[in-house]
Amino acid sequence: MISKKQQRRAALRACGIALAVAGFSAHAEPDAPASAMQQPTEATADAAAVPAASVAAAVPAQPQTRLRFRLGTYKPGIERLRVVRRENTMNNIAGQVALNIALSVIAGGVSVGAQGFSKDDLGGTTLEALKDDPLGANPAMNELKDALGKVATDIYRKRAEAAYATALTDGSTPEEIEDARKVQAEADTPLLPGPWHLVYENLTGSDELFRLKFGAELGRAGFMRPPAACFYQSEPVVWEQWQADNWQRLREERAKAVARCTETLSATPEKFW
Repeated sequence: MISKKQQRRAALRACGIALAVAGFSAHAEPDAPASAMQQPTEATADAAAVPAASVAAAVPAQPQTRLRFRLGTYKPGIERLRVVRRENTMNNIAGQVALNIALSVIAGGVSVGAQGFSKDDLGGTTLEALKDDPLGANPAMNELKDALGKVATDIYRKRAEAAYATALTDGSTPEEIEDARKVQAEADTPLLPGPWHLVYENLTGSDELFRLKFGAELGRAGFMRPPAACFYQSEPVVWEQWQADNWQRLREERAKAVARCTETLSATPEKFW
């Protein structure tokens, strides 16, 4: 991993002693005349300019940088597609009413209002038909993680190239130089899943309309900066169309959801990765 110390050194050493790749001979040949070690300022500045092509070639091609997948505050179960139906809301309301009555009795008859909720917050149920099908897996665990891993690889390769170029010119040891050119295998920023469910559209009526909803977050929640977030929802579609042709509509919407979140989260500034 590239140390913060090396990065700070790069910014502070604007006039550091330059050593070209072959310039380590000054250390390898202690008997060299003093005049060979004393170079004018302009020559030193020219020697510090390590060719970008040489730096890029020196950073080896490595496997894709991995993103860490974390559940965050979500409960187990979000890993699979869930269906939120009308009865889930009705059951929730009934449970809250019962709780409200119980609290009212405990409070001596003082009314205690039930807390509001969103149908998107309901757990719903898993689909038996997709329990072993990769189609039912939360896309943040695979497709989105892999797509963002390609972005992370490019970012961390640039960092390795910058660290390597700095290490060549700031007096780093051979071991530090070798370490600087390694591309980080795992990104510092975690990927957290959001919703992955089919949610009923209307509480009243007899229609069977459902929307597919998906989301994810990139980064840890902080006091000054929330994580980057993406969200996708489909148009409402009747249940029969979701099931038709071996869940073809779900496959199409899943691909759209991954593309949308990849585009959104890829735009996260590099300094936050």
